[in-house]
Amino acid sequence: MSIPPDHGPTDATTAVLAGRLDRLDRAVSRRLAMDWPHPHWFTVPLGLLSLSANYGVLWYVLCLVPWILGADQPLWKALYVAVPVTLVETTGFLVKQLVGRVRPPVADPTQPEQIPLPVSKSFPSSHASMAVVGTCTLGMLYPQWIPALVVLSLVLTFSRVYLGVHYLGDVLGGLGYGLMWGVAWVLLVPTPV
Repeated sequence: MSIPPDHGPTDATTAVLAGRLDRLDRAVSRRLAMDWPHPHWFTVPLGLLSLSANYGVLWYVLCLVPWILGADQPLWKALYVAVPVTLVETTGFLVKQLVGRVRPPVADPTQPEQIPLPVSKSFPSSHASMAVVGTCTLGMLYPQWIPALVVLSLVLTFSRVYLGVHYLGDVLGGLGYGLMWGVAWVLLVPTPV
């Protein structure tokens, strides 16, 4: 009895597909970052929103709002959000170091810097992963916030490509990475009530 030949993808096929995906990712991202209009009245507030989420600051502030407003168990609720945001940011930084993808303006010096360029690598987008984790955890605590959190996360993740600090693939990777962390957190850690 003979074994049929393996007709699966070869390393060469995989490399060709990966190269095509990378070129497509760069082309789409460049189009968003350079070819779309960037009026000052739009890019400045969008840039400020994007920068406010650096290192999870936006999500830490949002998790403190109920505390300021006198919610029950404010410390536990704040930690329910802050701990996984910190974990996804920290582990995401390690993944960035392993992957080593440079940011768009570094790879293509013709691309202008719309906002200050982070010093970390590009993949996965920490802003995207923290947005998903923040939305999952805050949404579990305050379900009425979910629509606003989803809109905030979409605008924030769009800003990273539009302002040229990430490729679209970085953002998609960050969304997936954040979804993995967010779902695991809400399934494994009891929501404070």
